[in-house]
Amino acid sequence: MSNNTESYSDNKSLMVSYKKFTIKKILFIAICIILAFIALGLSICIGAADISFKEVYEIIYKHIIGTTYQKGTVEFIHDYIIWNIRLPRALFALIAGAGLAVGGAVMQSVMKNPLADPYTTGISSGTCFGVAIALVLGLTVSNSQIGNLGLVMNAFIFALIPTALIIIITFKNSTSPATLILAGVAISYIFNALTTVLLISTDAETLAIVYRWQVGSLTEVTWNSIPLMATINIAGIIITIFISKKLNIMALGDENAKSLGINSGNMRIISLMIISFMVASVISYVGIIGFIGLISAHIVRILIDSDNRFVIPASAAFGAVFLIGADIISKYLSPTDSIPVGVVISFIGAPVFLYLIIRQKRNIW
Repeated sequence: MSNNTESYSDNKSLMVSYKKFTIKKILFIAICIILAFIALGLSICIGAADISFKEVYEIIYKHIIGTTYQKGTVEFIHDYIIWNIRLPRALFALIAGAGLAVGGAVMQSVMKNPLADPYTTGISSGTCFGVAIALVLGLTVSNSQIGNLGLVMNAFIFALIPTALIIIITFKNSTSPATLILAGVAISYIFNALTTVLLISTDAETLAIVYRWQVGSLTEVTWNSIPLMATINIAGIIITIFISKKLNIMALGDENAKSLGINSGNMRIISLMIISFMVASVISYVGIIGFIGLISAHIVRILIDSDNRFVIPASAAFGAVFLIGADIISKYLSPTDSIPVGVVISFIGAPVFLYLIIRQKRNIW
């Protein structure tokens, strides 16, 4: 009787601890969402025109309900600046940060490697090659002008080519995490070499454009940049949340997952395809914004453990805050946008990442 009582007491204690930890995870996600909302307003405030935080959301609300202003008035100018220049950039950062962070969380999970990120498959190198072909040779997959849709389509299509090559390779061999990572590294080197060959003989102006694409910048974002990117990333985040339980099962090992009805190889390929589309849709418009996927997912796992049911939405919320925060700092440091957001992310993320790794006292995998 005494043993049964002790066992019941232990189980009850475990349940209480589990509920508290679950509440902590949900609270973390909620805090990140609130911070993202605040950061969105702050990002829109920053610029040559002085617009208060309160005024930002008032103007956005009035614009949505159809309020118009007389041309030339302060309200008309602020409405134009917010709605046509600053809001698209902030919204893009919000959604792109969430998508890249989720990409990192899923890649690290299916690869069983804390250093895996969305660019492991060679997506970034494929994108740069597509951009280089468009700018140097004038060849695009679209009839649109190079500076607009043609360049974006080139970047998107060539970003997916490395993923297609990896899928072909894994179908003919094995689909282990090591195979995927090694194939991605090899393909990255190939596309980087091809890009270098194209850039050797090009002019300085084209070289500067390609370089800016490689470091990532939100300067050129407009409303036209958002629909495709937002649709793919929001759909991708929703899908990955739905398959999060299967990703948890895969963490038990391929054999254990198979015994529970999960084909790890097929799940890796499906996850790879989803993440590739998400990341390609982001970097096609703003270039390679690295480090978001790597650091966001890793920090989230350190803070709330490795249950993908919570890690994926938490990474999305944290990644959104991270990218918008970096863009805010970029605007403060350089009102003329001479410092790309990708550079700021690296300066902020690398020290934080190193600190967390050093302070980490437990194995999150």
